[in-house]
Amino acid sequence: MHVVIVHPEQWNGGSDRCTVALIRHFVSQGHRVTWLTTMIDEYWKNHTFDGVEIREVGLKLHPGDWWSQNVALGWHMVFSNLNPDVAIIDHSASCVPMIKWRFPQCKILFYCHFPQQLVTPSRFFLYRWYAKLIGIVEEELFGQIDQIFVNSNFTASQFIKVMPNIERNKVRVVYPPCDIDWIVSASDRPVSRAERAKNDVYTFLSMNRFWPEKRLDIIIEATSILKQKGYNLHVQLAGSVMPHIPESRIYYDQLQEMARELNVTDMVSFIPSPSDKVKFQLYQQCDTALYTPPNEHFGIVPIEALDQRRPVIVCDSGGPAETVLEDITGTKIAKPCGELLAEAMLHHMNKRDWPELDTEEGYAKQRHRLETEFSTRGFCGNIDRAIAEMMGTMDINATEPAQPVMETIVHQPVATEVFAKPYQQNKSAHIRRAQA
Repeated sequence: MHVVIVHPEQWNGGSDRCTVALIRHFVSQGHRVTWLTTMIDEYWKNHTFDGVEIREVGLKLHPGDWWSQNVALGWHMVFSNLNPDVAIIDHSASCVPMIKWRFPQCKILFYCHFPQQLVTPSRFFLYRWYAKLIGIVEEELFGQIDQIFVNSNFTASQFIKVMPNIERNKVRVVYPPCDIDWIVSASDRPVSRAERAKNDVYTFLSMNRFWPEKRLDIIIEATSILKQKGYNLHVQLAGSVMPHIPESRIYYDQLQEMARELNVTDMVSFIPSPSDKVKFQLYQQCDTALYTPPNEHFGIVPIEALDQRRPVIVCDSGGPAETVLEDITGTKIAKPCGELLAEAMLHHMNKRDWPELDTEEGYAKQRHRLETEFSTRGFCGNIDRAIAEMMGTMDINATEPAQPVMETIVHQPVATEVFAKPYQQNKSAHIRRAQA
């Protein structure tokens, strides 16, 4: 087959790793693969994509404006010499009508990371009206897609809520691949905490890109609370600082300022944009991983941490609530709150054993779960079955249960809401951050 993958903005997040997994899978199967994108981040400069035709269409658009970017990539397809059998698209369905018109025989599979209607842009008010209009149009566009994948049961419920007219049998939950880094990195095998030397102080690791909605601020607040109570600990904040997006650098600077104001610079260290090798070294060095964004669509970090045999503290919402087992592989807090996080961190500091991760027998069970539900092999197998179904050679819906529908719609927070609960030590500093 000729497979065209439309993925704007290749950064270093979960959606970008899905793209890499698909590219390598289709190439390994002997298909012709063309990848259309608007930008490839420097993170991937040393990665090889043998057997792939990469068409990078440079556009001077605001990062995250996926609607406009996919329109441009769709027009590129219309006027190109491509003749795809299958098109795999993510982020926005804006290019679907053009592809359907130009290539009527082409089957379209869309991987939805989260409905765009619920991702409120943290920009000026005219863009909000523009995004609202796009949200209304997209339901009609999704109706033209042959198969829709979503990355968690949480995302499925939200998608069905905002697009009630889409046929339910089109929407399927397929967890994204979480062992891509294991394939491309030179990391060693996972080592339990019992097998390695004990840390001098309990070490927490947050592995997340520096972005306001990730709520890394509550980690610093929780550290301050524990320090005031006399506890000694070490917190590492590691993740990507995206140079092309000002909000990322601003938030990174704000967090450093917050650490200084709360007098926890001796306990909190920042590790911007670590390599894959360094990332997995940090996992093995830590005692517990932290993942603080609420209503996260899926959340690849908890899976990486569990694969590396580390318990995780997450918010009890979104995808992470599906992947972390309470007091078995980690702890869930009700909401992103410094006090609740401090309580959970203290619980982990006092809990000596996590048998499901520390023992070989327990980890074998968790490893089987990870390989079954969250591996690249499982993800690509689901893609293959969906394509076979679209081509009319098999039916994969018969064996899958319908997804439950939640009663509420969860909106992603905008950047100015991330400090919604101010820490009381410095109210003026909170006001400056909220205004920023």
